Amino acid sequence: MLADGVVCRTCLSLGGSRRIELSLHLLFVLTMLVVTWVLAAGFFPLLFPGWQPGLYWLVASVVAGLDCVAALAHELGHAAVAVARGRRVYGITLYGVAAAARRSSGPARPRDQFAIALAGPVSHLLVACLLLCAWSWLPIDNEPLRVAMGFPAVSNFAAGLFNLLPFSPLDGGRVLRALLAVL
Repeated sequence: MLADGVVCRTCLSLGGSRRIELSLHLLFVLTMLVVTWVLAAGFFPLLFPGWQPGLYWLVASVVAGLDCVAALAHELGHAAVAVARGRRVYGITLYGVAAAARRSSGPARPRDQFAIALAGPVSHLLVACLLLCAWSWLPIDNEPLRVAMGFPAVSNFAAGLFNLLPFSPLDGGRVLRALLAVL
């Protein structure tokens, strides 16, 4: 572990020579472990009694893992649109339930700010749609598999909508600020 709490660093390519450093903070790992534990030891046994004990942990791990992938997709959505709009993105750090991106500073046009801010919540909604499609194709009698796809679908839908609320520091606040700048 590095002095700044980062447990893992890697680089992602956004095409061509554009690379973004991705960092996972210790809080991200701890959050994933706590979410897995809460789901496996408390929430799922209450909602779905009768599963094998190991199945609770497996489904909880899949749910937590898919939500972590969705958090990354959210930040990569912001980054991809920022790069497409001519901004430089240096890195993304994933924390517990938050993330931070290091981007080039300077004034951005309101329509660019609007598009960049909207990309994160739209990413959550797209992940929710993909998971819902996967859920609908799964066998009706395989409850654990359906839960493993259904719970992250619902949580991503909720996260996408919540993030659109017009309050700072949510993305919806940034969308509203960009819209007000045009008026």
